[in-house]
Amino acid sequence: MEIKNTEILHKIIDLQLCIIEGKPLKVILRKYSDYFLTQSGSDIITIYMHENKEVKPEYILEKDGLIFKLLKKYLFDKKSFRWDKFLLNCVTFFPSGTKYIKITDHYQIFKGFLSKREAASFTKELQMKSAIIMPIFSSDKKEKIGYICFAFQSNIDPDMQKLHTVKYMLENIICPLYCKEHNSIYSKCIRIDEEMTFLTPQEKKIAKEVIKGRSYPEIAKKFDISINTLKTHMKNIFNKYNVSSKIELYNKLNTLDQ
Repeated sequence: MEIKNTEILHKIIDLQLCIIEGKPLKVILRKYSDYFLTQSGSDIITIYMHENKEVKPEYILEKDGLIFKLLKKYLFDKKSFRWDKFLLNCVTFFPSGTKYIKITDHYQIFKGFLSKREAASFTKELQMKSAIIMPIFSSDKKEKIGYICFAFQSNIDPDMQKLHTVKYMLENIICPLYCKEHNSIYSKCIRIDEEMTFLTPQEKKIAKEVIKGRSYPEIAKKFDISINTLKTHMKNIFNKYNVSSKIELYNKLNTLDQ
């Protein structure tokens, strides 16, 4: 999508700077919630993301907290919210080439999670008249990683150009934080220490093996050290980077040449 409005382009730059500065995604969305709602003309914006085989609608832009309460009441406390099933529901209503769908009842996307009666109650309590749903694609545009739902609580004709623009803006702050390999969203931008400046020469060698996915026994054998010695090194490495697991360490150092 080509954006020519300079005000919008400047806003995208501002949002991306917030990401680069390490501000948490939820904080950014909360700060700019009124802006996105006003720009889109919608009453509620819900971002349904694929995270570890589940649907995580944790990124919600609204004024009164209503949809979060309803999602908790009808979905979170009852059952697993599986991504594959949710995706199938959405794909069913997205013929090839379709950029958006319009719904008037949440049963269309919550089928298999809620009964028709529950979905009708959800929609009624939300006071939703209609909603526009658009897919979110990965940075390479090859994979659907989520959906944005613009909900309207009054009978209006949505301005589709405005919705596409807001969707584009949100994609630009979400996609850089999305990890396709692990189907997860980093809560904020992680600054990488490419030179591993905090580590001793031995710790650097060990850290590089950890990044490659080597097991502790494999690493210990390669460097001819005991498991206990390796664990001591790993404890020191974790402490220096303020992490508590190998996956967190990977996220800190994952741009290193391997």
